[in-house]
Amino acid sequence: MNQDDKHSTDQVDPAGQTGKRPASDGNVTTGVAGLDEILGGGLVEGGLYLIEGMAGAGKTILSSQIGFHRVAQGDMVLYITLIAESHTKLLSHLKALSFYNADAISDRMLFVSGYHELMRDGLSGFLALIAATIKTSRPRFMVIDGFRSAREFSSTELELSQFIHELSAFVSAARCTTLILAPLSGNEPHPEHTLVDGLIELNRYNTGMRRAREIEVHKLRARDHLLGKHFFKITEQGLKTFPRMEASLADERGTPDFKSRLGFAFSEFDQMLGGGVVRGSTTTLVGPSGVGKTLLSLKFLQAGVEAGERCVYFGFYESPERLVAKAQSVGIELAPAVQDGRLSIHWHPAVELAIDELAAELIGAVQHANASRLVVDGIDGFLQSANRAERFGLFLNALTHRLRDAGVTTLLTEELPLYGDPTPPATLRASAMTENIVLMRYIEANSSLHRMVSVVKQREGSHDASIRRLTIDSRGLHISEGFIGPTGLLSGHPSMAPALSLSDPGTRA
Repeated sequence: MNQDDKHSTDQVDPAGQTGKRPASDGNVTTGVAGLDEILGGGLVEGGLYLIEGMAGAGKTILSSQIGFHRVAQGDMVLYITLIAESHTKLLSHLKALSFYNADAISDRMLFVSGYHELMRDGLSGFLALIAATIKTSRPRFMVIDGFRSAREFSSTELELSQFIHELSAFVSAARCTTLILAPLSGNEPHPEHTLVDGLIELNRYNTGMRRAREIEVHKLRARDHLLGKHFFKITEQGLKTFPRMEASLADERGTPDFKSRLGFAFSEFDQMLGGGVVRGSTTTLVGPSGVGKTLLSLKFLQAGVEAGERCVYFGFYESPERLVAKAQSVGIELAPAVQDGRLSIHWHPAVELAIDELAAELIGAVQHANASRLVVDGIDGFLQSANRAERFGLFLNALTHRLRDAGVTTLLTEELPLYGDPTPPATLRASAMTENIVLMRYIEANSSLHRMVSVVKQREGSHDASIRRLTIDSRGLHISEGFIGPTGLLSGHPSMAPALSLSDPGTRA
C-alpha cells in the first residue's frame, strides 16, 4: 500500500497507534440540531470554512460542539488556538454544556496553541506548526480559533492570501475538514472570503427590547444550502438552529382527500359545512375574544379522539388544566384522551419565543403523536414571536403547506377586534391562506349580546352561507336555524330588520 492509500484509510492517534476507520462518503455532519439542513447536508470533507461573528456570538461553542460530535463519529480532532486564553480556561467554559466529554479530551481531541509560533515566526511559522501537527496526529477535523491574530500578523493582503491558499491546499490533501474562527468583518472584504470553501456568519438582531441570534451561510461550495438568515439559540445542549420555515422544503406526501370529510360531532355545525371539513385542509375560525372559537375547536378535537384519531392542541392562552376544565364545563370531555395519549396539549405562556422555534416544536409534536387533527389556538402567538414581522405571511403560508403535506387537518383560531370596525382588521392574515373560513361575531340586540356564526368560505364543496345564532351553556354548544335578523353584520354596523325577534331564534329566513 502506498502512502496516499494509507493516509486515506488509517487513523493514527497521538500515541502512535494506528487503526482502521470506515471509508468516508465525503460528507461531514455537524451534529448541531438544524444546522446540517441549513448547510444542505453538512460540510464537505477536506473543506476550509470561515465562521465569523461578534464577540459572544457563539463561534467557540459551535466549533467545539461540532468537534465533540466528530470525535463521537470516530474522528481525531485538532483544536488550535491563536489567543492568549489558556486551554484550561477554555475547557472550563465548555464543561457546563452537555456535549462536553472529558474522555474525548485525553483520547481523540488534541489542543494546541499556535500563539507563540505566530508571534515568533509569523504566518509561515504558524503554517509549519499546523503541518507538523497534522502529520503527527492525522486529524480529520480541525478548528483554528482566534484567526484575528493571523490577520494582524500578516504584513500584506498578499501574504494572508498566500497563507489561506496554502492552508486550504494542505487540509484538502489531508482530508481534514477545517473551521477558522474570526471576528465579524462587516461589509469589509477580506482575502479569506474568496479563498475559503464556505463563509458562515453568526450575528444578533434587535427588535425593540428583544435580541435574537441569527446564522447565515453566505457561501458554501458543493452544497445546495438554505439562503438567508436563520434563528439559533444557545442552551445547555449547545447551539440549536431553526431553519426558516419558508426556506425549507416540505416532504410532498399527497393532496387532501376531497371525498373524505371530518366533522365536529356537532350536527348543526357539520350541516353548515356540508358534512365537515375536507381531510387534510386548513380552516380558520375568526372572531373576537370570548365568542367561542376555542370551544368550537375543542369540539373538533373531541370528535377526533372519539373516532380513535390522534390529535394535538397547540395554544398560547390557557394551561392544559384550565383548558380541560373549560371544555368539561360545557360537556366536552377530554381528560381521558389526554391521559391515554390520544390528545396531546402543548401550551406556551406569554414569554419571549422565536417563531421558527415554535414551528419546529409544532411540527415535532404532530409527528411524534402521528396526529391527524391539529388545533392552533391563537395564530397571533406566532406573529408576536416573529422578530421580523414582514416575513410572517410567507412563514404562515409555508407552515400551512407543511401541515397539508403531512396530511393533517388543521384548525387555526384568529382574533378579531371585540368592537366592530369598518376597516379590514389588521390581524386577518391566516384566513387568506386557508381553504375554509368560519366567522364568529357578536351582535347587540334588545340590550343583549348574541353570538353569531357563519361559514364565509369553503373551497372544496358547498356550504350553508346563512348566519346562525350560537349559544353556549352547560349542556354544550347549540346552533339555531337560519333567521331574518340584523343586516350589515359583516360590516360591524348591523341594523335591525322589522320582523326580527331574537327571543325566537328558530324563525327561519
